[in-house]
Amino acid sequence: LSVLITACSKATTPQQLPSETVNITLNTDPRTPVVGNNELIFDIQDANGQPLLGAKVEISADHTDMSGMIMSGLATEQENGKYAITADFSMSGTWKITVTVQKDNLDFKKDFQMTIP
Repeated sequence: LSVLITACSKATTPQQLPSETVNITLNTDPRTPVVGNNELIFDIQDANGQPLLGAKVEISADHTDMSGMIMSGLATEQENGKYAITADFSMSGTWKITVTVQKDNLDFKKDFQMTIP
């Protein structure tokens, strides 16, 4: 299952917890991101290295050179701590991908930089 990121923005500032609270890695399909549809796959583990299950994972993407090019949406839980969302990148360049993970008392945010050739 994938969800298309829609162009909307929500201004929230989650509490930033220590980086060792959650470990997040980002992979894409295709492996090298392209202009157009890309699946963003986030592997999320807790401080003990166990998959984080049942979390709310919100993703936003912001083109760093073009003001107003912001997309956001909820990633869909796959299995074993993996969450995925389909993003339609409308142009090449550098995008800031922000991941917000919420579960129980956890409210964690991490940024990634992604370059689309």
